[in-house]
Amino acid sequence: MSTGNDRIATVPEKVLNAADVGFILRKRRKELGYTQEQFAALIGMSPRLVGEIERGKETVGIQKVMNFATALGIDMRLTVRGSK
Repeated sequence: MSTGNDRIATVPEKVLNAADVGFILRKRRKELGYTQEQFAALIGMSPRLVGEIERGKETVGIQKVMNFATALGIDMRLTVRGSK
């Protein structure tokens, strides 16, 4: 289910914690017009896990967060600071 607004959500320059990541993922899910339940069914996660990721629960595995982001079309790149 898409609202026609399929642009990629931009990640802020600095993501400081799991709650920041969850905020970005929740924002993108809503931009695409999905409820938590609809999106959970689409990607094979429980609605509870979707909620935990969006709230930034720190015990959620990174692979699950990466799968969630990928399903939303979000590219999560890691950059080494101070690299030459």
